[in-house]
Amino acid sequence: MCLCKYSSSYIINDKTVVDNIFINNFLPDAPDLCVKVYLMGLSKCANSIAPDNNISNFANVLNVSEQDIIHAFNYWQEQGVVQIINSEPMEVRFMPLNSSLGSIKKYKIGKYTDFNIQVQEILSKRMLTPTEFSEYYNIIEKYHIEPEALVMIIKYCAELKGENVSYPYIITVAKNWEKEGVHTCEDVENKITELGVLDDKVSLVLGALGTKRKVQLEDVQMLNHWLGELDFDLNTVVAVAKRLQLKKAKADINYLNNLLNKYYEMRLNSIIEIENYETQKDNMTSLARQVVKGMGLYYEDLTKVIDTYIVKWAQMGYGDEILVQIADYCFKNSIRTLDAYDRVVQKLYKLGIVTLEAFNEYLNDLVAWDDKVRVLLERLGIKRYVNEFDREFYRTWTDVWGFGADIIDLATTLSMGKNNAMQYMNKILSTWKSKGVVTLEQAKANANFVADNTQVKKSDKYTKEQLNSLFSNLDEVEI
Repeated sequence: MCLCKYSSSYIINDKTVVDNIFINNFLPDAPDLCVKVYLMGLSKCANSIAPDNNISNFANVLNVSEQDIIHAFNYWQEQGVVQIINSEPMEVRFMPLNSSLGSIKKYKIGKYTDFNIQVQEILSKRMLTPTEFSEYYNIIEKYHIEPEALVMIIKYCAELKGENVSYPYIITVAKNWEKEGVHTCEDVENKITELGVLDDKVSLVLGALGTKRKVQLEDVQMLNHWLGELDFDLNTVVAVAKRLQLKKAKADINYLNNLLNKYYEMRLNSIIEIENYETQKDNMTSLARQVVKGMGLYYEDLTKVIDTYIVKWAQMGYGDEILVQIADYCFKNSIRTLDAYDRVVQKLYKLGIVTLEAFNEYLNDLVAWDDKVRVLLERLGIKRYVNEFDREFYRTWTDVWGFGADIIDLATTLSMGKNNAMQYMNKILSTWKSKGVVTLEQAKANANFVADNTQVKKSDKYTKEQLNSLFSNLDEVEI
């Protein structure tokens, strides 16, 4: 009599076809030898009358004992995928697989009777399904957890979550504890004692968050993660929780978990490091708000402003006061974007202007310079604001050609009333430069015109127009 053959409902094929249900639902949990026996038996079913289709040949090919082969087929019978229809000689019938198999594995009647009764009493508010029982059996057999130990785990979960606790939650707890070596009743007792000690620590954290609820297993697992893997001390965790609660942020334990993981990635391990970082971040938020407000802008979320601009400017050495002052400067010069503001900062930085004192001194110098040019324009009868061409003329006459105020004054007098007076004055001074004029007497000796000197009182306030002209000066700086 052959060892293995198809049932009458199993379609015979000339190839060994392995059902995906077997691969997906049975293979992952099956012992290696059992998988080998199943596949070998499946292949023999295609030619059930072959002379090597017997238990002796199976044992020889797989290099195991015949008893091992018997145990393997018993295993598959418990799973419901084969049926042992005769034991001497052994005859196994391979059953067709369907989607209902694999999720509910078959176990010997009476094997888990006591276990079933105890679990149903614990979860008395609902009727347990065969699927749920099967999941518990799988946990017991695959992870070698004592049935009594699993009963204790189920009871612990029910006390924690209530009698309606879902079985996937229970399975997850059992798997996680098994990774920590929990297999026996004693192991479960020790684990629950350990969690009881940690409950008090979690309560401190929840209290710091302003949360008034019962400690959950997930809370304890998070605390273990913070104190173990992330290596924070409890005082640091509690201090961060208090800070969240005081800021009226989303002060729940999941938010705290994300924050602590972020600190760990940033290598901020102590409360001092964390406080310094958060204080700096708070200051940057306040500064960003002042800058955008000073420019007449509004941002609901300042995070991008801080990351893109404030951090960079701080790294360049700019303090809060000068950045607020620059914002005012930009507002008065109709600069309404942060990119344009950034260009102003870059130009100032190239000029070495980083402090508020240096910035004010720079503005004072520009105003004093422009006042001289403005007076000159007024004397020439030119009624407009100072522009960059006027500044360039004046800079050339004084810094490049080296003429003093007395010679400039004389040239101004000689140019009054002329058409294109600035160009006329530039022609006079360029002529004097070519003739080597360096003193007022030499200039007078080379003058063809004499006119009355008219003085104009200088303004001592920075007007919007002055600041507009100052920006034109700053705009000449290349970055």
